[in-house]
Amino acid sequence: MATADDFKLIRDIHSTGGRRQVFGSREQKPFEDLVDLGWLKRSSVDSRATHYQITERGTSAALRS
Repeated sequence: MATADDFKLIRDIHSTGGRRQVFGSREQKPFEDLVDLGWLKRSSVDSRATHYQITERGTSAALRS
């Protein structure tokens, strides 16, 4: 179930172009929660960072909240 923090984060991602690059596993937790909700997808993972991209479902969540 989505929390207020999830909605805040997805709105922020949506308003900044729908993509986010995250460094470090500790920083990934909130983004992985959004992946579980279907709002983000991992677009790539390299040795230093994980790249996330908003999904259509995530865009809908950002616009309705």
